[in-house]
Amino acid sequence: MSRSGRAKDQAHALVHRLSGPVAARTAQEIHQTAPVETPRDYFLALAEYQRRRTHAIAHAELAAHELRVSSQNGEDGVIQEIFRRIGTGERPFFVEFGGEIGSEGNAVLLADAAGWEGLFLEADPSFFGRLARKYRHGPVQTRQALVSPSNIEQLLEEAGVPHDFDLLSIDIDGDDYWIWKALEAFRPRLVVIEYNAERAANTVQVFGHRSAQHTNDFGASIEALVGLGTEKGYRLVHTEIVGLNAFFVRDDLAAEFGAPRIAGTNFYLRAQGHPEPALARPELSV
Repeated sequence: MSRSGRAKDQAHALVHRLSGPVAARTAQEIHQTAPVETPRDYFLALAEYQRRRTHAIAHAELAAHELRVSSQNGEDGVIQEIFRRIGTGERPFFVEFGGEIGSEGNAVLLADAAGWEGLFLEADPSFFGRLARKYRHGPVQTRQALVSPSNIEQLLEEAGVPHDFDLLSIDIDGDDYWIWKALEAFRPRLVVIEYNAERAANTVQVFGHRSAQHTNDFGASIEALVGLGTEKGYRLVHTEIVGLNAFFVRDDLAAEFGAPRIAGTNFYLRAQGHPEPALARPELSV
């Protein structure tokens, strides 16, 4: 029995030992306080699923490679498989915005276990202090900075980032589209960027707009990002199964990939998403 299955049985047993209103309150409390996250076991199962089918399918769909170690969802496994296919530069290098404390992210596994060089950028001073302490030794740089279209290239130049570095991960919960659009001198091999599966097709939030907290008033639609990627010479190769991140490979490296399936909102693999904001949100058509 899985960990989650045992926990559920223990919770039910506790409720059954109680009676009346106390039991009802306890069941409600258990439901409200249960951790809300995608079970790691799910991605381990996906990895095993992939191993059993690759002998029959030369290029398995990237969804079968989803595996979570340090990423929020299955990004770790997908990133590994993409670089298995396209390779890296002689000096593997990543850039990730919004690294917080360095415990979870798309590049954390590369920094902690794969020996990559890289740059984490984090604006929040309380997060940055812990991030900087974690990576104060070794090849990974940390910078405290609020990334914007006007400073992104300067920040990368100052950090000595190679112009054709390997992985760019953008997750700033809003202006992701505009940050990628502003990047011209740098052409990473792989771009992982957050999208909003609930936003109308070909729309993007107004630059600098602060979304209503905990609503779906943020970011760009997948169609808007595909259009931007096409303009910049990138092909969409995957959207993760929870409908949160899109993966774009540079055109000159994308021959190994077929047409991706586009995932709708399925946060925590429980068909959850953010609610609509109370007021109409400003957006642009692109």
